[in-house]
Amino acid sequence: MSDVREDRRSALARLVVAVLGIITAALAGLVGLVASPVTRSNARRWRRVVSASEVTGDAPVQAVVAERYADGWYQARRQSVVFVDRDGDGYRVLSATCSHLGCQVRWAPAAGEFQCPCHGGVYNRRGDVIAGPPPAPLTRLAVRLNPVTSEIEVEP
Repeated sequence: MSDVREDRRSALARLVVAVLGIITAALAGLVGLVASPVTRSNARRWRRVVSASEVTGDAPVQAVVAERYADGWYQARRQSVVFVDRDGDGYRVLSATCSHLGCQVRWAPAAGEFQCPCHGGVYNRRGDVIAGPPPAPLTRLAVRLNPVTSEIEVEP
């Protein structure tokens, strides 16, 4: 009779230990999932900029590109201004951020150039520096024409 009692106690103890182990493993996995930072996918993420019909080639078209990003626990939207222009049979997309101190450049149609209002930086239509203190040309973004929607997309 005492052997049966001992077998029941040891079986119950093993069951309790197994259940506690499963619960502990599940909680550890849950804590790891919650505590780990969100990782970015290596997949290309194209963002719509403008419709191809809006870019006539007369002047660069200003557009805003919005992108969601994770900063630790905080989910936010980042917006950047770009200029879309014809480039032969394709398109060229330039960041509107001056390479000198990060001000936003503006297209001056009368002069046919991008001008930075902060320190007098001047860029030609292709984004190359032609005057002022900027150390580098405007950043050129990867661009594609979506064949299904006929919209110009960039990869920020």
